[in-house]
Amino acid sequence: MSSYFPIPPNIWIEEFSATIFGSITFLNIPNNRLKGGFLKKQYKDKVFLGIYKIKNNFWSLIKTFECLPSEFLEIKRKDLNVTDSEILVAVPKKNNEFIDQIRNLPEPCSLRIDKSPIAERASINFSFLKSLTSYQGEYPEKMTTLKESSFLSFDILKNPSKTKVFNYLILINIFKDASIQDTIKVDFFNPSNTKIIQSFIAKRNSFTVKNISLLEDEFKNSETLFLRSNKCGFIPIMLSISKESQQLSVEHTHPPGEFFFGGRKYEAINLLKKQWL
Repeated sequence: MSSYFPIPPNIWIEEFSATIFGSITFLNIPNNRLKGGFLKKQYKDKVFLGIYKIKNNFWSLIKTFECLPSEFLEIKRKDLNVTDSEILVAVPKKNNEFIDQIRNLPEPCSLRIDKSPIAERASINFSFLKSLTSYQGEYPEKMTTLKESSFLSFDILKNPSKTKVFNYLILINIFKDASIQDTIKVDFFNPSNTKIIQSFIAKRNSFTVKNISLLEDEFKNSETLFLRSNKCGFIPIMLSISKESQQLSVEHTHPPGEFFFGGRKYEAINLLKKQWL
């Protein structure tokens, strides 16, 4: 499956009068190949990354990068002429042929060289003062075509010590058609009784950043909460920052369906949706 690589947002932290900066690091070598293929053939392909943002309901190319075989390429949001929060997507291609302005986001080239089931990934980075945290991630092309989908996740990956840590939930949505930018209601709810605790507005083709430490303060409850939307899918990221040391940590969750295997997998998924969606 081909993938896009979203460049995460910059986040201003009022309490520290400083900014968390987002970037990606791309390694031009297939990091999802099977073990038996490592020594069979030397990898020699160049890869080009076209960086797109949305402008006037079109995807606009703002910069291209060339990455040679086996080299690292870091792309920092702060080095680009963009705002802190607007959607930025890196599109990988095997040639330097990018359209300057296009309604539907160009298809990414597959970097796959065998039948490994692992997705193509880049390092999604956040830096703050002297701290850096990252995880290997991607945005599957298939997800960018799903206008009607659902989202179910939980905040178990937050740091529970709310007196020592700020927890930020980042929801990522990328849709191929740049004109699709409608707002979506997302609910925090109690999984035991499905009672909605709080709702907030997210947006398609956007990063939505929510300081859930404020939610914890309001309800004085550090138990695990679930999140849901029956209109739109998101990739959730949990970013935490220590109030004492200013150290960062980042985690992300997978769709509930990824926790099931076997021939009856979809029966379990349907049961989850019936229970909580």
